[in-house]
Amino acid sequence: MAFQQILGPSSGSSSSSGFQYMNSPFGDTTYTKVFVGGLAWETQSETMRRYFEQFGEIVEAVVITDKNTGRSKGYGFV
Repeated sequence: MAFQQILGPSSGSSSSSGFQYMNSPFGDTTYTKVFVGGLAWETQSETMRRYFEQFGEIVEAVVITDKNTGRSKGYGFV
């Protein structure tokens, strides 16, 4: 996965490093992505998307899976 360096408006006096790494096709999702934990193993991304659409427009809904087994890890992001 590639990372894109984005220079930020940091003055250097804060604890931030002055730049962010963005690896989402949707840009910087720092303030818009929500962690969803405690998912049932059977939960799929499309099911999660349909549930959260009742709260507004959903740009992306992803259930995180184990890359070797393909089984859900029990959490995701919306």
